[in-house]
Amino acid sequence: MNMMTKSSWCKGAIIAVALVAAPVAVAGPSAASPEWKTALAKAAEGPDQLRRYVERTRTIYALSYNEVMDSFEATKAAAIDSTPQVAQGATK
Repeated sequence: MNMMTKSSWCKGAIIAVALVAAPVAVAGPSAASPEWKTALAKAAEGPDQLRRYVERTRTIYALSYNEVMDSFEATKAAAIDSTPQVAQGATK
């Protein structure tokens, strides 16, 4: 009986350690949040300003420099692609 109790206790301890050691997912702010918009504005100012903002607010907003830059580049590329092209006739 003592061996059975000890075995159950060990199994419980192993499960508890595994649950505590499991990686925790950290969700950053949504794209519509004010902190994300501020981060995109900092990216427009330049990479150093964005890096400074992300480092300064990392414990509050959990922003990722790479995610913000990827989003900024995608937004910039989409804006360029969506500009209307004016048709021009051939010159004689």
